[in-house]
Order: sequence, then C-alpha cells, then structure tokens
Amino acid sequence: MTQDSDFAAQKFAIYILGAGFSKPAGLPLACELWDEVRRRALSLSGRASFFRDDLETYIEYRKKCDGKRLAFEEVDLEEFMAFLDIEFHLGLRGKETWSSEGNEAQVVVKTLIGEILAERMPASIPEQYLAFARLLRPNDYVLTFNYDVLLERALESAEIPYRLYPDRLKPNPLGKGMLVDDTKKEVIVLKLHGSIDWFDRTSYSQLEENRMKQGLPTGGSDLVFQDRQRFGAVPLLEGPRFPDDPLRQMYRIREIEHLYKSRTLFLATPSLLNPSSMKILYSQMVRDFWWGLGYVGEMNFRMAIIGFSLPPQDEYARQALYRIVKNYQSISWDKTWDSAGHRKAPLLLVDFRSSAEEEQAFRQRYAFVDWSKAQTCLSGFDDKALELMERS
Repeated sequence: MTQDSDFAAQKFAIYILGAGFSKPAGLPLACELWDEVRRRALSLSGRASFFRDDLETYIEYRKKCDGKRLAFEEVDLEEFMAFLDIEFHLGLRGKETWSSEGNEAQVVVKTLIGEILAERMPASIPEQYLAFARLLRPNDYVLTFNYDVLLERALESAEIPYRLYPDRLKPNPLGKGMLVDDTKKEVIVLKLHGSIDWFDRTSYSQLEENRMKQGLPTGGSDLVFQDRQRFGAVPLLEGPRFPDDPLRQMYRIREIEHLYKSRTLFLATPSLLNPSSMKILYSQMVRDFWWGLGYVGEMNFRMAIIGFSLPPQDEYARQALYRIVKNYQSISWDKTWDSAGHRKAPLLLVDFRSSAEEEQAFRQRYAFVDWSKAQTCLSGFDDKALELMERS
C-alpha cells in the first residue's frame, strides 16, 4: 500500500447535527416541538393526566422557591423536564415510581416526541439529504443530537452502508475477549440522545425469564416485542458484543409510523433522553458513543457542525465539542499528508441566522472556535452549505 492510499484509508470526517439539520425537511425545532407536546399532553386523561398534575406541581415549586408565577405556556420544557428527572433519579416517589423509563409525565413526553416526529417525517426524502448522504465516506462519523430517523432513511435511500454504534467486534482468535472488526466499510452514525425508533427489550426479557422460572409459557403482553414482526423490530447491534453493553437489548422499529398510530402510550416507550438540562443523569445508554472522542484529530480531515446552536441545557455537549473542535483545529493543522497536497479543511459551521445580532450571539456561543480556521454558512442547511462541504 502506498503512502497516499494508506492516508485515504485512514482519514475521516466528523459531522455534528442538531435540529437545524432536519428543519428544512419539515421537522420541528425544540421550541416548536415543546409547544405541540404541551398542547397534546394537556388534553390527555386517565394516567396520562399526571402530566398536568406534574406541570402544576412544577409551577407551584417555581412560585414558592423563586417567586415566579408561570402560566402553562410560559414553562420552559428543559427546566420542567430537569425537575422531573431529578425527582425520578432520586426516587422521591418511592414505590410510586411508575417504570424504568420514567414516571408518567416523562413517559408522556417521550411518547409524544416520538408520535409528533413520526407524523412529520417526509413521505420521500428531500434531495438535499440524499446529497448529504452521498458525501459521507466509510469511517466518517456523524454525531447527531436529533431523535428523528431522517438521516438513517437518507442513507438507506442512497444505499450508503452505515451502523449505529462505534465498533463492530469479533472474537479474539488468540484467547479471551474480542477485537475490533474493521472489515466492513461503513459510515458511523451515533445518536447521542437516543431515537424515536429505539425500544429496549430488557423489561420484556425479565418478564420472560420470570415466566420460565414459574413454569409458564414464554411471552407476554407487549406492544413491540410480543410480535416482533408486527412493526419490524430488529436488533440495533450486530455481531458479538460485551455482556455489559447497555445497547445489547435495544431494538429498532422499522415501521415507526405504524407503531405510533397504535396508541403506544404506557405500552411502548421510546429510548431517548428527554429534553432536559439533567439528561446527563441518564446518559449511560449512550456513554460509549463519546468514548475517546476527546482525542480524535490526527486523521480527522473535515468537520462540520450543522444546525446545532449549543443550547444552554446541553452544557455537557459544549464541553465535549470544545475538545473535539480544539483537536481538529490544532493537531497537524498545517501538515500536508500526501502527494496531492491534502490538508485539513476549515471547520464549517452551518446555522440559520437572519441578523447581525443573531450571528453575534451564535459566534459568542461558539467562542472557543478559532475563526481563522473556520467558515460559516448562516442561511441554514441548504444548497450553499452542501456546496461548501463538497469543496472541502
């Protein structure tokens, strides 16, 4: 293998996606999503009415503690969900805790997020997303904070191989343990906040195990796992895995539109991290996705951040992106890697900003960026943004 071919095999790009990436396809931004979640949740009855009760409890809490009188429509979703996350994490309800997926209001929000995004998924993938998919090369990383399945469907439509976890594994022929299997050339898509089509089989597996111990037939009532063919449930992971992998029992649902039309509330809860400043408390599910990213940079030759404005509730993400961006813009920046003179491309930041004030606020949020080694596209994820990515 020549030096040039070795370079081509090792280099990779990193793309970081936020809600602004999906907005042109008709999917909502965070504020729009919360408005719709709140509207639907407040109309629910039965056990789902716990959402209204918890919202009123939070409003009273803010009034008593901070002297703020909030109406329903004034409540910030991330602050409300953080209030519920702390309550659930500490087990303040004791035996009244609803489920491993969260208490009732948390489950309502997760389910409605899935329902709304499934409804808003485009019937056919817009061309700009297919064009983005075709830009991706084997070993490229896409780190997405989005819950939707727009990128996966674009990759499948464009027939681009991908996986949704960092490494494939294979048995170690020399002894115990496993090795990384790099024989398949794929794009690596890491969904850092979970996904509306991910469902965890752990509770159902425990139910089956208990039934077997009691001499009962396996199986039981479960909307997703009682009949895996009904909605096209397939394992998220492929091949051998370590026993403690938190995603070992995670499944993807291929027919999510069908699923969410089937009255899933309290019967099937998607595995996603609710919008909350405390979501880091529940990040065990995806913690391995971040492993080692603070050290990448040597063979990372393209980087773009698309539609992710570093919202304050994701302060942990700001710390992580700081490390990744710093590495990209400092490690081997001026080095020429092959006979063609390839060097790192400027960091590309894509967002929608319609005024000088909005642009200034965006740059301030990304104050850690070396702007002499970066370029911006502030008209959103559009043809101009794609052209800039194609050039680099």
